[in-house]
Amino acid sequence: MDECRITCADGGTIDVQGDLKAVVDELHKVFTRREHTFAVLKDLSGTPVAVRPEAVLHVRPRDTVG
Repeated sequence: MDECRITCADGGTIDVQGDLKAVVDELHKVFTRREHTFAVLKDLSGTPVAVRPEAVLHVRPRDTVG
C-alpha cells in the first residue's frame, strides 16, 4: 500500500493512505475549488481525516521519510 506523510505548518504530521500523486491531487482539487474547506483522506488505519490544504507545508512518500 502506498503511504504519504503530510507535514503541517504547525509542525504536526499526518500519515495517510495513497500515493504521492493521489494525495497531492486531492489537496489541490479542494484548494482550487473553494467548495470544500477540507480534503478528506484516510489515515493508515483507514479512518477518514480532514486536512486543510492551506495548512500543508509538504507531502512526501512515507518510504523516504526518516
